[in-house]
Amino acid sequence: MAMDWLFADGVAPFSVALLLMFGLGLIEIIGLMIGVSASSSLHHMTPDVDHPHIHVDVDASGHGFASVLGWLQIGRAPFLILLVLFLLGFGLSGILLQQLCLYLLGHFAHGGLMAVPSVLIGASNMHIGGRLAHRYLPRDETESISTEQFIGQTVTITVGEARFGHPAEAKFKDQYGHTHYVMVEPDEDNYRFAESETALIIRQEGQIYRVVPNIDHLIAKTRNLSS
Repeated sequence: MAMDWLFADGVAPFSVALLLMFGLGLIEIIGLMIGVSASSSLHHMTPDVDHPHIHVDVDASGHGFASVLGWLQIGRAPFLILLVLFLLGFGLSGILLQQLCLYLLGHFAHGGLMAVPSVLIGASNMHIGGRLAHRYLPRDETESISTEQFIGQTVTITVGEARFGHPAEAKFKDQYGHTHYVMVEPDEDNYRFAESETALIIRQEGQIYRVVPNIDHLIAKTRNLSS
């Protein structure tokens, strides 16, 4: 049949990705019709999907796993939408690239070889589409806080040691139960915060949040010095 090439070796993974994308969309439409949103259910099943608690090293510029997740817009846009965007970019680009190979070489390339650029295109699609979704999709303001409201929050260092000039990853949970991950750096050179210690956010500088010891930290330090 004319469409058999969609499930030929080297093309099938991309066709399956597109079918999965359409399936997720259909499930969401049916869910909305009966009053149950699949994306909302997925969000509640993965409360920390904006940043899974995986320990990896981050450098002084604040890059690392947290930066990758932020670039992919995970936690900033509905996860189901991001998944659909990735599947669309991955599947469509893979099929088009294989069609180009068939035209130029007379046969399909190895599926694993074509998967590399397709994954990159799918990730780029997540980034661009996720930014648009974050900007234009309506959000329930009563169940989220803005980055300006991060000021005054007490955070716990999760990865690394926060030193002056060397940010570390930290997290806090807002009043709605949502966990936020941020990169923090001490406001003064004489402050240092080890993993599991707490600190207080006092201001934001770009992607970095400046922190100082909170009252509990100061009390514990005073008791240690006096004992």
